[in-house]
Amino acid sequence: MEVNLPQPLINLLSSQNKPIPAPAPGFALIDTGASRTCIDSQVLSNLGISPIGVVTMGTAGGSSSCPLFPAKLSFPVVHLVIDFGSVAGVNLQGQTVNGTPLVALIGRDVLLRCLLIYNGSGGFFTLAF
Repeated sequence: MEVNLPQPLINLLSSQNKPIPAPAPGFALIDTGASRTCIDSQVLSNLGISPIGVVTMGTAGGSSSCPLFPAKLSFPVVHLVIDFGSVAGVNLQGQTVNGTPLVALIGRDVLLRCLLIYNGSGGFFTLAF
């Protein structure tokens, strides 16, 4: 998957003849315990996206405040693009899947539009949009 600027910001930069940063590739994990999608704060910062608010989130370690950012996620293999009004910026630094950085946690804000079937004994899942 790739993390990118939201489309309105791409349009603004384009109209001002400013450079548009390349999308940040990485892996995403489905997190059925997350009410909203979360993206690594450093990835968002590297793209030059500024925070637009703050949300208090409950985690295994207790409540914490997280900045909110507009962002776009794309899944090129399945031709899926989701433009978010806001995602939570979280620290995913050092988290990898087979050596590829983990850049996002897909929350229930996306899953509510999907059918998710998890086959634990088979070790696979099916996600339909």
